[in-house]
Amino acid sequence: MDSAIAPGFLVAAPHMRDPHFERSVVFLIEHDEEGGSFGLVVNRAAEVDLATVLGAMRLPLEAPVDIARHPPILAGGPVSPELGWIVHSSEWSRPETKLLSVDVGVTTSVEILKAISRGDGPREYALFLGYSGWGPGQLVAEIRTGAWITVPFARDLVFSVPHEERWESSLARLGIDPRNIAPSIGDA
Repeated sequence: MDSAIAPGFLVAAPHMRDPHFERSVVFLIEHDEEGGSFGLVVNRAAEVDLATVLGAMRLPLEAPVDIARHPPILAGGPVSPELGWIVHSSEWSRPETKLLSVDVGVTTSVEILKAISRGDGPREYALFLGYSGWGPGQLVAEIRTGAWITVPFARDLVFSVPHEERWESSLARLGIDPRNIAPSIGDA
């Protein structure tokens, strides 16, 4: 197994009971067997909104920007919930932006938050607080035990599909209906 799974998605198998990842979909951004893996959970809303985050950073939300039109902030994972990442459409880019595909990038700079607060940020974006990480060899071992199902990258799972529907939608892309799978090993 190599970096071909990133960018892509890790979908928690129906029998996963880890409270951090049960029914999760992780956008796997980096995977290196020797260096570890990094991803962002795309289907769990955080308990804060954009106005709160911008206020904490002392970035005013400009008047013409309607806060209700912004996507919910997502809880990217259990590691470092004070840190943020923005996955976004690539028409907005800066030197520090890492392109993940021809039309999707990730940026951690405060400049993207300033642009969003002014209303001239990327057309599509998702802001994540915290991340999911695996040490060398850990993720491959979890995939081999059946904890995760890999799904190829599809931008709509980050931007278009409602976050609460992303787990089922991810599995459906592989022809899997979670209702037809025993909830845990040995429950057949």
